[in-house]
Order: sequence, then C-alpha cells, then structure tokens
Amino acid sequence: MKIIEVDEELYQYIASQTKSIGESASDILRRLLNFPYSNLSSAVQNSENLSTESVTSEPITKAQKEAPADVVKTDEVIIPVKKQSDEAIQKIVDKVRSILSSEEFQQETKAVVRFLSLLRALYRTNPESFALATESLQGRTRVYFARDEGTLLMAGNHTKPKQIPDTPFWVITNTNSGRKMLMLEGAMQSMHLPQELIEEVRPFFVTN
Repeated sequence: MKIIEVDEELYQYIASQTKSIGESASDILRRLLNFPYSNLSSAVQNSENLSTESVTSEPITKAQKEAPADVVKTDEVIIPVKKQSDEAIQKIVDKVRSILSSEEFQQETKAVVRFLSLLRALYRTNPESFALATESLQGRTRVYFARDEGTLLMAGNHTKPKQIPDTPFWVITNTNSGRKMLMLEGAMQSMHLPQELIEEVRPFFVTN
C-alpha cells in the first residue's frame, strides 16, 4: 500500500461518495475512476512477522465525515481524528512519562501489565480521544479493541481479552510484546502524541 495526502475539501468529497457501509477510501476511488476492484483494496498485510505487521483504520463512517478533523495516515486510508489542544496533549505526555519513570512500572516483568497500565493512562487523561483512536484501529483479520469482551471473543478463540482497568474498553492480550507496542503506537499516533514519547515507550516492549 502507498500513502497519499489530500486536502480537507478533497477528503470530504471522497467521503461523501460512500455508497455502502464498509466501503473503504480505496474502493471509493476505484469506483469513481472506473478502476477494477482488487482483493487488496480493502485490506492491509497482517503478518506474524513484526516487520510487516500493520494497524489500520475502519472504513469512513458518517460521524467521521461530519466531524472537524485532522488526519493521521496509515497504510490503508486516512483516518479523521478530532484534534486535541496542545494542553491536552501535554497532559497525556506528562502522565505517560510519570508512569514510565515509576519504580513499579520499571520493575514490572509482565508486558501485559505494562500494556494495560499505559492504555489506562491514555484513556483516563483523554477518554474521547482514546475512544476515537482505538475504535479506528483493527488488523486485517482481528479486532484489537472493543467495548465488551464478547466482541473480541467473536473475533478469535484465543484472543485472551482483558478489560483495561478503570475504563469501558477491552483489548486482546494474546500478542507478543512487539505487537503490543504496535497497538500502543497506533493509538498514540492517532491521539497526536509526539513520536519522541512513543520512542520512550518502545524499549519496554522489545521482548516477551
């Protein structure tokens, strides 16, 4: 997949051409340009190999069309995401850094505990932004986040869903450390958090 960048007016036009629920931006453009449909047009590669793993977006929804948005690019489509203020972003940055520097977090040996702790912090500091970010993330064949355990269990028999503490969200946990980092990275990027913060988190998820 290639990434293209479009201005807001063009994006709104593409979004307005949606003919059916689940139609991706790629499929919309193929229809408008009379290009033949491809099996790859609405999917991204989801290999167990971390170098080719991708976290991508849901098709464009009516709510996303109507909301004021900034854009975050992924391998498949452009995700509209409500822009946060600098103050809101800094609040999340400070909270995440306080967790990373805590003795409890640094001594924790289980990646899943660190994973849930950071997801909890992202939600607690900005629930609305977290909801938009996680609900737009999915793999080619599985759902990563949901508001109930049943949705994740339906997506796979061995997803090991756990509720993110003090939040209404559930997340799959049967992934290795590298993929947990990819999920965190996707959410943090969609929340407009700085890349330098993501790089500070990464060392805690380099091994299982």
